[in-house]
Amino acid sequence: MIVSVLALLIISFASSTMLIQLFSEPNSGNFYYNLAGVVLGCLVVGFTLKKLKYRSPYFAEAAYIWDLKHELNLIQRKLKAIQAAAAKNDQAALTILSFSYAGSRLIWQLDDNTLMMSELNQADNALQQQIEALGIRICADDYQRELLQRF
Repeated sequence: MIVSVLALLIISFASSTMLIQLFSEPNSGNFYYNLAGVVLGCLVVGFTLKKLKYRSPYFAEAAYIWDLKHELNLIQRKLKAIQAAAAKNDQAALTILSFSYAGSRLIWQLDDNTLMMSELNQADNALQQQIEALGIRICADDYQRELLQRF
């Protein structure tokens, strides 16, 4: 994080100075050149971090959690419809809920957020009982984003 901020500062200052030296006229405002330098710095740092996100082992865990949170957010947006379908024993909805509960549990454990863990465990236990009563096999690993398109 600190390296990213330092890189942003250095690139922004350097590019702003270069733009001012190349294009500025004496006694004129340089606001837009400074702004362009900051935008250029943001683009360079953002592009670099995006490339490193999946290529560097250092970022692997952070990238996984980032992607997991994104999936959970997509599920959360359609949660009412998914829960309604799960109440009707829809297997896709049950799979999505299983993934959602497992993913939420992992993130909450990493964040040391134990306030809602008992409610999550109750919901997951009820889901597992429903799955067992149906006599089907549902696994969180079977989740795919395409399942959300039905809801």
